Amino acid sequence: VSVGTLGWWASGWAFAYGGPYDADGMLIGGFIGNGAFFGQGMLEHGPTGISALPEGATTATALSWFFQWAFCTAGATIVSGGVAERVKSPTYAFYAFLMSSFIYPVIVAWTWGYGWLASVLGVGTMDFAGSGIVHLAGGVSALTGTVVLGPRKGRWEHPEDFEAHNLPLIVFGTFALWFGWYGFNPGSTLGMSSKETGALAAQVAMNTTISAATGGIAVFVIRYAIIRKYDVGGLCNGILAGLVSITAGCGNVEVGSAFAIGLIGAFVYQGASMLLQVLKIDDPVDASPVHGACGIWGVLAAGFFDWGQGVDHFHGWSGFSCMANEDGSCQTGIGGTAIGAQLILIIAVILWAGTLSAMAFAVLKVNGLARIDDSTEQHGMDHKQHTPTKAYSMGVASSPEAGK
Repeated sequence: VSVGTLGWWASGWAFAYGGPYDADGMLIGGFIGNGAFFGQGMLEHGPTGISALPEGATTATALSWFFQWAFCTAGATIVSGGVAERVKSPTYAFYAFLMSSFIYPVIVAWTWGYGWLASVLGVGTMDFAGSGIVHLAGGVSALTGTVVLGPRKGRWEHPEDFEAHNLPLIVFGTFALWFGWYGFNPGSTLGMSSKETGALAAQVAMNTTISAATGGIAVFVIRYAIIRKYDVGGLCNGILAGLVSITAGCGNVEVGSAFAIGLIGAFVYQGASMLLQVLKIDDPVDASPVHGACGIWGVLAAGFFDWGQGVDHFHGWSGFSCMANEDGSCQTGIGGTAIGAQLILIIAVILWAGTLSAMAFAVLKVNGLARIDDSTEQHGMDHKQHTPTKAYSMGVASSPEAGK
């Protein structure tokens, strides 16, 4: 998070929201911003003092920087789950900087930054709080990282040695994430200056809650049907699957649709998780099934379940109103087009984030900078590389050789 913060400050914000913009508010060139590096220009000096608000604005740029920083660092931390327990710490820090300073911000420029995807097919993409922009980007990057690094030693020969060992912390972390999601999803209304935006934030919160609960219960039941035991870890990942699945469409679907999205998201997650095991791909915390697979589903769901009339009308970013013509009448026949735009968003994110992340991890691996040595992997990075040593001993007596 700390390294990612510096990346977002140095160039991330500039590439994502640095403009310039045309008279219609669209990013000129449509690909990448090129202003406000290192936070320059957020304060304006005038004859009577300093202004923190751009002319005509009601929100300080620094506030927008802070809010979007949270999304940026979330995307970078998703990758850590996929490469856990065998990637070198400096290597991951380097990647986090690359992700937050360039890979992720370009995707934001295309979408929330009013670039080419914001108007693709004449409809634009709908991703209210980041199923595709944040979670799919992080999930596909995690997948490329874990594939390039390879599995942990003994992962498929002795799978019982890699089972979760601290479920209370897993549950605590899940509740922390669920709580934080209310900052991301309802917060993405970006204000409550009217009764409409207040009502939309409430709808988003309700949708988010229902999808999370549904996803958790559904995975819990699925796992019980498979192994005939209660899998609390599966319950927790199911909650996250429901959250990721609803994040794109939380602002343009009804609560019944949120239930269906969370339910389907549970099956998407479970299927993706099982597929990784069949393919012998070692993703320690199922980062790519939760964020990647459910991110894809969430983007599609925002198109399929839009609360417009069938496939004739589409609401998308218009909230409770339909996307309208210049005369104020609802545009018709655009539901299918909107789904096509969602597909383009998915493909664009996978190609951009997946390709660049794979290249980064591959270059690091070829140069021997990606993966820890066998001794460190055997004894654990905490014990070998961190201090004080006793803080990571887990109650097991350490040998002099283990700390070498």
